[in-house]
This record gives sequence, C-alpha cells and structure tokens, in this order.
Amino acid sequence: MIEKPPATPPRKRTPLYLFMRMLGRLMPVSEDGENERVVRMMHRVAVAKDVLKAGPLRRRLQQRRGKPAWPVIPGSYVLGDPSAAVAVCTLTSAELMPSLARLPGVAIAGRVATPNLGIENIIRNVTTNRAIRFLFLCGKESPVFQPAQALRALLASGVAPDKRIIGAAGPLPVLKNLSPVQIAAFCRQVELVDYTGTTDPIVLAGYIQTLVQRNPGPFAERWEQNEKQPGASTRDEQERFIHLRPGGKRQPLSYDPKGFFIITVDRAKQEILVRHYLADQTPAHEMRGRSAESLVLGLLREELISQLSHAGYLGSELAKAEAALRFGWQYEQDRPLRPPVPDLASRNAVQVTEEQESLPQ
Repeated sequence: MIEKPPATPPRKRTPLYLFMRMLGRLMPVSEDGENERVVRMMHRVAVAKDVLKAGPLRRRLQQRRGKPAWPVIPGSYVLGDPSAAVAVCTLTSAELMPSLARLPGVAIAGRVATPNLGIENIIRNVTTNRAIRFLFLCGKESPVFQPAQALRALLASGVAPDKRIIGAAGPLPVLKNLSPVQIAAFCRQVELVDYTGTTDPIVLAGYIQTLVQRNPGPFAERWEQNEKQPGASTRDEQERFIHLRPGGKRQPLSYDPKGFFIITVDRAKQEILVRHYLADQTPAHEMRGRSAESLVLGLLREELISQLSHAGYLGSELAKAEAALRFGWQYEQDRPLRPPVPDLASRNAVQVTEEQESLPQ
C-alpha cells in the first residue's frame, strides 16, 4: 500500500457543520448521539435521483441486451474502461473526474462525501467488477466527514461486529447495508493507493500509470452473496423501500416561537433581502446575499429557525428568489415565479421600432 500521512482536518465551525448540527437538533438522535435518520434520508434522496434518471430501467435493458450492467449503483462518477484495473476516488474534487476517467487503465472516476453510504457505494461497484485491483485516492478531503481517513481505516483494520469502521473519525462510519462477507472481499480485492491532497491532473496521471504497469490481473476470488441477508444484494435499492405519497401540511408560521421571515429581491443591489420578525411582529434581524444556500446556512447558524418544516419552506422560497435574481423573473413570496415584465422605456423603444418599420419607404 502506498501511504501518505493523513493531514489533520481543521477544527472550525464550517457552514456544513452548522447545517448538520441543526438537522441533529430538528431530528431525534439515537442513544449514542448519532443521527441515523439523516443518513437514511440522504440514501433515499440518492435512490430517488436514480429513479428519476431512469437508472433501473436502463440497467434492465442492458441486461436483456447482454451488456454488463456496471456500475451497479448510481452515483457521481465518470465511467472509463470497465475492464481496467484502477478505480479513482477524487473525494470532494469533482472537477478531476472527467480528465482522470479518460486515462488508459482507469475503470471509473468518482467522488465520495460520506464515510457510510458513500463508501458503501464504492464497495458495491468495486466488488461487482473483479478487474478492479487498485483504489486510487486523490483530491481534497472533506474536513467534516473525512471519507479518505475512513477508507484508510477500513483497509487497515476492517469493521467491528456492528459494521462500524474501526478507527474511523468521521460521523457515523457504519456500513450498515453491506454484509461482512462483501466488506471483507473488498478489502482483499483492492490495494489502497493514497494521494489525498494532490489535485494536479498531470501528476496524478503519472502515478496512475505506474499502477497500470503492475496490474496483477482480475481478482481470482468470488465472494458468495446471500440474497436473504440484508445488505448483501447489489440489486436496485428502491425495491427495499416503502413507497410514500408526497405532500403534507406545514405548521403555521405563527407556531414557530423564533418568528417569521419576509423575503424580497433587491434589484438595485442584485441581492436577496431576508428580514426576520419576532412572533409579535417586532423587527429583529436582516440578512442579504445572492445565494439561497448561504442565506439558509446563515439563518441556521444564528439559530433563528426551530421547525424542520419552516426550514424547508425557507429553502424553497430562497431558491425561487435566487432563480428570480439570476434570470430576471418576478418574485413574490408565497407565489409562483412569473416572467419578467419589460420596463416602460423598453416597451416604448419596441413600439417606436415597430412604427418605423411600418412607414412606407
């Protein structure tokens, strides 16, 4: 194994950390203080995205045509040569994926964000392609979730009986949806090659070519998956979920003791303006920005939201306001976006042009 000393992640309160902290407050946590509901929610979002992109149908058609349905799990990746020996994980550096996937000897290049569901997807895709013998880490590590550190710990120490990665530092590093047999097969199949922190595509290409030259050939072992054991199957994940109808009823804003918000678009300054009022309608706070995400994270940071439904509502409204700001549409809170209305000068200019064109030459 080519190993580099792991960098110590910065201990700072990032917006993502604050957002996850707020989710932890709004959703119940388990006795050990970890929030499995958030992880399950992220997993279901990934499955829903695959369904919307017709992933299950595409894989079934490939199987009927005799084409190998690989990768078996959807995700953020760029496919290279499926018969190649190197799988590249760019961690959070998604911009590296296209260039590295085109290199000779690379089967797939993808990113990973979490030490649980993200690593599970890597294991599923790797263990269903015995040609892959190297897992090449590069790019920037997530200081919050630390998936690179979790992968190093997995290959070095494996998992505990509860499928928790031994020595992993990120939040909830548990491979709950995989069987111990599949996890062990992954650890035997690949060699972890760690260049975490390196982002130069030319330098990375040189390292990858050295791996191609010492390819040991396809993995000889075949791990036996037990279809009756939860987590052992690589079939489409949506088959295990209970289908729910969308919709519901949001609590009235008057029920949020933190107050309510008025959102407008300031065209002159090209900003979104958010004004916070207390429950008794007393003006309290004001925030300006151009990004819906930064505004939501700012409100969460200041702990001005106490209801999950209120947070979802504000995220939806601020996304509409950002779209209106970018594309010039009309925004009014709680109403659908409307096309832009030309100002009086523009309408007069159009009218004059039409009149001149109608005059005889």
